[in-house]
Amino acid sequence: MENRDNVKEKEEKEVFVLELLSEIKEQSRRWFRAFLVMVAVEVLTIAGFIWYLNQYDFESSIEQNGVYTLIDSQGNVISSDITPEQIEQIMEIVNDGKYQNDTEKN
Repeated sequence: MENRDNVKEKEEKEVFVLELLSEIKEQSRRWFRAFLVMVAVEVLTIAGFIWYLNQYDFESSIEQNGVYTLIDSQGNVISSDITPEQIEQIMEIVNDGKYQNDTEKN
């Protein structure tokens, strides 16, 4: 009788172990699916960001007509075809007279 009880107990343990293994296998599938969904979301987010940035033209060109051209920090032409004297006056105003003082010291 003990032998039958031992066999029955072994079979119950095997069934329990198989149930646990099948549950672990199913849980692994769920985690893998969740991982794939997260990777897909990341790829779609990056693709959407690149698509959004693609609508902008990051190249610009400046058309200059004169020999002397003043351009601001954003690339807009302020003035063109000005004389060297006018550029000295502008630089004097921009630098609060420092331009003129520096040339007088030398």
